[in-house]
Amino acid sequence: MFGPQSPVTFVLLIGAFAGLIVLLVRSRTVVSKTFTGTMAFVPAMVFGIAGVNRYYDYYNSWSDAWDDLVDAPQRGVTSMADLKTLDRVLHDAVTNREAPRLGLTLQAPLPGQASGITRPGLIYLPPQYFRKTAANRLFPVVELLHGGPGTPSDYTRVMKIASVYLKLMASGLARPAVLVMPDSNGGRDVAEQCLDTVNGPKDETYLVNDVPADLVGRLRIQPPGRGWALAGYSEGGYCAANLGLRHSTAYGAVAVLSGYFAALHFSKLPQRVDPFDGNQQLRDANSPFSMLRTLPPGAKPALPPFWVMAGTDRINDVTDAQHFVALIRPLQGDVTFVGINGGGHDYQTWRRALPQALTWMTNEISGRPDPGPAHAAPSAAATPPAMPGAGRPQGTGHPATAPHEGTGPRRTSSPLPAGSAGPARV
Repeated sequence: MFGPQSPVTFVLLIGAFAGLIVLLVRSRTVVSKTFTGTMAFVPAMVFGIAGVNRYYDYYNSWSDAWDDLVDAPQRGVTSMADLKTLDRVLHDAVTNREAPRLGLTLQAPLPGQASGITRPGLIYLPPQYFRKTAANRLFPVVELLHGGPGTPSDYTRVMKIASVYLKLMASGLARPAVLVMPDSNGGRDVAEQCLDTVNGPKDETYLVNDVPADLVGRLRIQPPGRGWALAGYSEGGYCAANLGLRHSTAYGAVAVLSGYFAALHFSKLPQRVDPFDGNQQLRDANSPFSMLRTLPPGAKPALPPFWVMAGTDRINDVTDAQHFVALIRPLQGDVTFVGINGGGHDYQTWRRALPQALTWMTNEISGRPDPGPAHAAPSAAATPPAMPGAGRPQGTGHPATAPHEGTGPRRTSSPLPAGSAGPARV
């Protein structure tokens, strides 16, 4: 009744502000006027924050808001100091009998050897992962990118993804997969668009190469390719569309929720910077609209299947999404567009779309393992570009590479390099 989005809360805040203004008018001394006027700012400020929260449908309870404010440990999440303790954590999870019933959510630093970035990430292992019948099974993976600013915990605290996914699997709609939620920005006050920023963070390298390299070989999961999906909302939606085109053989499905399709002029690091340092060629090579519009006549690059969503009340999102679908449809006739009726650019809309996205992705990537060695670590060379400019390290100023052509909109996967088994899978 008195939650952060409750009408009662807004009425109380308005009442408090009005009462303080009345006291301010009636105050006779400078001290009382100053004190009352200062106090009046508090309900006004909280009202503004609550209004933004209600618009984006972020916090639904005071406990969620408080936990996020103080960065409290998440309930139901097992934290690890590093990935070296993974074997012990998984063994303990099986013995306590909760994991085979509910699955297990892990939080651990994911170090990036190629990018030099180390950030905490979240991993959800479904109940099937812990069952004896799946002891030799390699699970597909869904990599989920958050918005910007944002953190991986937005998926667990706000989107409640574990409970949503459990219900989908129990109903038979979604297939079991490992969910990986990396930190694509490095902080709640940062928005880097998942780019290899010129003279800055190498987020693209981190997300495409380092995160899979951290987990393939340590977990019983398939390598990047047809068994690996990529998804995101808002800025994460742009990231999914951009990386899905630039590294098309690394993914077997891409879901874009309320994304945009041309790189923003500035990233937030937290200072505002041009991520391409004025290089228009690099900007075009990281803008899905530009990549698709500039394909040579008759080119048929190998692309993963796309699922694109927008809230119908957000006209710009719908227009951009439909334009992207129109550009990609000649290359992929079965591209899916979903309009969420009455939806906007907010968490309520993304929560409504999430079950459809998870259902589509997990069915798309299940049952089609890659032919390459499952234990190999990914590398930049293992995912040749499929679009103009894809795969080229940013900031070099080199000409964009030619598109990777094929015989049609087929799904392909490059073999991963052998001989780098890494630690044993558990």
